[in-house]
Amino acid sequence: MDNNSGINLINTYLVRLFNQILAIEERSLVSAGLNNLSMTEIHTIEAVGLAAPCTMSVVAKYLRITLGTLTTAISRLVKKGYVMRYRDQEDRRKVLLELTEKGQWADQIHAEFHKRMVSQMTDELKLQDKVVLMRSLRNLKNFFDNEYREVSGFEIDCEEIDEIKGE
Repeated sequence: MDNNSGINLINTYLVRLFNQILAIEERSLVSAGLNNLSMTEIHTIEAVGLAAPCTMSVVAKYLRITLGTLTTAISRLVKKGYVMRYRDQEDRRKVLLELTEKGQWADQIHAEFHKRMVSQMTDELKLQDKVVLMRSLRNLKNFFDNEYREVSGFEIDCEEIDEIKGE
């Protein structure tokens, strides 16, 4: 296989995987009874659950969206019963977010899907192959981080975001 064929094959895999992950992820939520949530909403729930209670600005930064966009999403999730929104008692300017019990359950269902997906990909790999995979995925992540900054105008502090996630 020449270099161009390899690049084309990798591109085909990435495009198909991206589309399949979204479709299968959504189907797994529906089969678990979470048919009233969009993928955007489940990823917002995931972000709120990472460091709860957390501020709106932390979640917006993690999701790389504006506060206005997040406010709309959180309002829907509060109405659906997945998120609680309240003012910080010490600093009333801050709006804090936490998952409700229903939100924690949705987050757990979503996390289990991701765990199964990653396990399927890595369970039979040798350590050296896992290292190569992680390096390749890090390079892809760095590419997207750089492209996102150029396209959106948002400055991304990836270390801060990784810190929020506990990485």
